[in-house]
Amino acid sequence: MAVDHDLVLVTGLLLLALALPSLLAALVDERLPVVAGGLLLCGSGLSAWSLLTDDRPFHPADLPDAIFSVIGRYLF
Repeated sequence: MAVDHDLVLVTGLLLLALALPSLLAALVDERLPVVAGGLLLCGSGLSAWSLLTDDRPFHPADLPDAIFSVIGRYLF
């Protein structure tokens, strides 16, 4: 079964984006940022795994194409 590296990358980046508000809320409320830590770990791992195991080289300019291709493929 083939892995969709764009989907894994976009999912990892989404988890990283969700970690930021969680981290800020935990710091403001003086709580331990457990959920933010989990999101950072999972998002970083997914993103790194996608970038390291893909056969084609990835450039930052390819990121919008990856995001919109995943949106077009799986949401519409």
